Amino acid sequence: MSYKSLYNRLKPEYLELFEKSNLKHPEIIGRIIDALEQESFVTALVYSTVLDIKFTLGIDNPFEMFKDL
Repeated sequence: MSYKSLYNRLKPEYLELFEKSNLKHPEIIGRIIDALEQESFVTALVYSTVLDIKFTLGIDNPFEMFKDL
């Protein structure tokens, strides 16, 4: 069974937040998006990606960013 990538499961409001933040931090947002496209589960994200999400987007809990499977 294959699962959608985290990027494909992002809620619309977070996609919008990524687009806005990309103007200010394009390199970091690019790394985050690459990681979200490669992984299907939040628990598979490396800690540096979780920290990038926290400090660039202000999101403390990355689990809330995604639609359920």
